[in-house]
Amino acid sequence: MRRAVPALLVLSSLVSTASSQSHPPPRPAFRFSPEAGRTLTRLWQTSVAARQERVACLASTVRNDTVFVSRILPLEAEGADSMGIGSSESIRRCGPPEWSGTVHTHVAMYSDSLPSTLFSAQDRGVMRRWYQRWHSDGVFCLLYSARDAHCEADGVVGGLRSRPTIVR
Repeated sequence: MRRAVPALLVLSSLVSTASSQSHPPPRPAFRFSPEAGRTLTRLWQTSVAARQERVACLASTVRNDTVFVSRILPLEAEGADSMGIGSSESIRRCGPPEWSGTVHTHVAMYSDSLPSTLFSAQDRGVMRRWYQRWHSDGVFCLLYSARDAHCEADGVVGGLRSRPTIVR
């Protein structure tokens, strides 16, 4: 029995070392001000009622390992359909220094119970165009239910934001 204990400890430490190496670094946490939360709720309700995606500008700050979303500015949904919304206006309007990126809704059902909970290839293309326009770190979210969002912040590594270069 005495021999089994050290072997189990070694096996345990190898498993924990291997699992820690296979996990990606922690992602930043996202927090929303009450005002931003209320605006996101209205954005979702409008999107569901129209059965069209909606988009808004997003203002945020980064402190330590947390992205604080302070304001949301809904944009008019000209040319929207159930799966897409024109992106040129959001790229033009939602840039630094006033805005950090965008938030949009996914309302078209991806499965029997939910819209897609992740950014689509088209979403990634819009994000790439945003970066090409602004040459800055960005914060992007998508709403896929009245209370759920998937958000990503680029340039936030270990709680530090890189210094963006803004192109006007």
